[in-house]
Amino acid sequence: MLRRGFNRWGIFDYVLDKEILLNEKELNGSKIKEVYLTTRDNSKMIPENASLSHIGMLIGQLKRRNFVPSMAGADLIARVGVRFPFVAVNRTAEALVLFGRDVMHGSIVDYGNLSGSNTILIILNENRVPIGLGLTMVSIGKNIRKSDERIVIKTIADAGHYLRNERLIDT
Repeated sequence: MLRRGFNRWGIFDYVLDKEILLNEKELNGSKIKEVYLTTRDNSKMIPENASLSHIGMLIGQLKRRNFVPSMAGADLIARVGVRFPFVAVNRTAEALVLFGRDVMHGSIVDYGNLSGSNTILIILNENRVPIGLGLTMVSIGKNIRKSDERIVIKTIADAGHYLRNERLIDT
């Protein structure tokens, strides 16, 4: 499962010499497997009851037998990934995505490696910095007019989430 997921996101070659750790936890009555990435040296130093977040980086989760990247994973994929599904949006859409809003077709400036609707992708700004993760609602292609104002990508995670929920975090 992970090999196929890493290959789909274009990071298979990058993770070959890394250690992949899985942590199963229960959230809202369902079991979620978190995927952490660390070096082989760090993985040898894991104490028995240590939190994996102290040893490695949470790069995603296994949901329904599919790898779904986290924001940290999206950043890693954008930096080292070879071919991954993405859309790049203009500055106006960037601000909206950082506040959790969805992406309309008219604000997409570039896209790549999309395979139709219901595809999880990385939302990038014009400088190719990941700002969120999204799910395509319709197929994105050249046959849609730029003036089309339909929502084509539902934002499922964004880099501004921690800012909006800052007051909820225990310090």
